Amino acid sequence: MKTRMDDLLPSGRKYKSVAALMEAHNTPGEIREEVQKLAASTRVVDELCQMRTRAGLTQAQIAERIGCTQSRISKLEGSVDRDLSLGEIFDYVKATGSQISIGIGKPLTHVQSVKAHAAGIRKHLRSLADLAKKHDELESEIQAFFGEAFFNLLHILSECHGALERERVEPELEVFSQREESDASSLAAHDFQKNRATAS
Repeated sequence: MKTRMDDLLPSGRKYKSVAALMEAHNTPGEIREEVQKLAASTRVVDELCQMRTRAGLTQAQIAERIGCTQSRISKLEGSVDRDLSLGEIFDYVKATGSQISIGIGKPLTHVQSVKAHAAGIRKHLRSLADLAKKHDELESEIQAFFGEAFFNLLHILSECHGALERERVEPELEVFSQREESDASSLAAHDFQKNRATAS
């Protein structure tokens, strides 16, 4: 397949994503697969780049904060995830004032995840309560936030409980409708046989 010169020139069009760009230009499937593989292998690297840009830092500035050269940062941001060290990730986190979470072990079940998040929510709410006691000027804002959090948590529980109830009811309705349909079919067959007997 030949590439025309017009295809290589900037079109001035803007795309929301690389996927949208490839879709608009009918990019062959094998190229799309390679792009997806590359994206999957650079998720952490991309996040580090975004951390730097969100902090408003150039490669030279973050290199100065970390204590390395700008070319080292350029090489790092052009690498793949498997080439990163934990030290490099933590350097970016510290230099940009960001945070990162690393989980090790088996994935949590849904119940374990809910319990872990609940413990985290409790910890932060208790910390806010302590702040309200120490700083009178924050008390009204924290009180308002507690009310908002209480409403949101109840709404989440109510919504999810409603989904649970619907899941229980829907199969029963489906069985009921199947029974109605079966009864209607039997009645129709009975009427048909009765009409045939009368006609003969």
